[in-house]
Amino acid sequence: MTAIRAAALLFLFAVTPAVAQNGGDLLLSGVTIVDTRDGRLLQDRTIHINRGRIVEIAAPGQPASSVTAQRVDARGKFVVPGYLDMHNHPLMAPDVRAALVLMLANGVTGFRQMASTPQLLAMRRAGQLPLSNQTPELLIMPGAPLARNNAGTPEAATAEVRRQKEMGADFIKIVDVPSDVFYATLAEARKLGLPVAGHLTANIDIAEAVKSGMRAIEHMGPRDAVLLGCSSAEADLRAEIARQKAPSPSAFGGDRALAERTLARALANPIVLTPPGEFERYRRVVESYDESNCRKLAALLAGAGHWQVPTLTRVRTMMFGDDAAYRTDPNLRYMPAETRKMWEEIATQFPGRVPPPAAATLSRLFDLQKKVVKLFAAEGVPMLAGTDGGQWMVPGFVLHQEFELLAEAGLSPLSILQMATLNGAKFLGREATMGTVEVGRDANLVLLDANPVDDVRNLHAIHAVVRAGFHYSATDLQRMKESAAVRQSATPSSP
Repeated sequence: MTAIRAAALLFLFAVTPAVAQNGGDLLLSGVTIVDTRDGRLLQDRTIHINRGRIVEIAAPGQPASSVTAQRVDARGKFVVPGYLDMHNHPLMAPDVRAALVLMLANGVTGFRQMASTPQLLAMRRAGQLPLSNQTPELLIMPGAPLARNNAGTPEAATAEVRRQKEMGADFIKIVDVPSDVFYATLAEARKLGLPVAGHLTANIDIAEAVKSGMRAIEHMGPRDAVLLGCSSAEADLRAEIARQKAPSPSAFGGDRALAERTLARALANPIVLTPPGEFERYRRVVESYDESNCRKLAALLAGAGHWQVPTLTRVRTMMFGDDAAYRTDPNLRYMPAETRKMWEEIATQFPGRVPPPAAATLSRLFDLQKKVVKLFAAEGVPMLAGTDGGQWMVPGFVLHQEFELLAEAGLSPLSILQMATLNGAKFLGREATMGTVEVGRDANLVLLDANPVDDVRNLHAIHAVVRAGFHYSATDLQRMKESAAVRQSATPSSP
């Protein structure tokens, strides 16, 4: 092992927080608490944390009960709950530990894992996942996503849902299945008490999916799946979709390496495998957008308590896969060399796979998706902040890109803060322990240099992070980031 790689490992997995080294008594003094319910500010408070829990909040002039706790001067700082990335895949990242540490270094204290395997579920049961106070908390996790390969028939889907229940999955993730399989999955999961979340393909009517109990839809569909419910030509478009043949498994002549490379690129950016005819459908969906239809859809979603996880950053990186701004992002240094190489290859091939007319359609489709996100927010559709994995998505940093895109869509700074904190607690049914900065809540916090309700950019101004009662200063957080960069630069690229 080289000296540089040894140093990277030492820092990445042994960063010692500046205070509260045993997760014991900690006082954050003089801090301003941001109430995530309404943006109200509680100034000059002292937060007493003991063993990972907020046990006391003292008002100005009221001494904290503990005189032995380690004290952090937080005057001039604003405290909010730790950020929740409610759609991510760090446990399946090329470098799991680096991904988790980068997330924490960017203020992410909890995540919803959106895919796993029987092995990962078994590791969780055995307490063997690489999780600690130096990583975000794993909030919930499904089993393997249900798709045509493991749930090609209603019977197969029903059996898979039962298997995942037995293995301890918290919910069912569904991606691409025939409509009869989709509804059979919802029925069996409801019977077993498992929520269903995931993708909505164009062959599924969003209104019927919500009425049948689908709890959350990711990525605005993806593509046009949600927007079809806003189209004045929905009936005609759905009739055409119904007449299309179901996709057949790809054949690679027994070349397993080629199959694996193709799958890796498809997962990194599925847009490059889009059939040409679909771009024409996207154009028609955009041009037939009907706001009154969309408001009716929003009312249905809100009334059903259905959740949307827009992941605009994932949508944009897919639709603008050769954007020069992504290709020159300095945060790419935090990714493995082999991953960066694959992303660059996809970007180079992107114009050939997505010719200019198709790219123009995708740009219009993305603009419409942002417009609908704003409409959903205004109509009370509950939404979560999430990111995903894939081309140009660097763990931790990408959630801050999501904040910017949500603001670009027209959401207020308070709404974005709520999507990253309070709404996740509501979704999980954990409002008693997370989502606000109050007595009894878990001590997973972000200290900011400025008020995040004034400007969404203030969500980036992280002064410190508290995870399970451990305080990580700005210096600690920077060390964590830099050690990940050193680790990746020390990892050789495959020939």
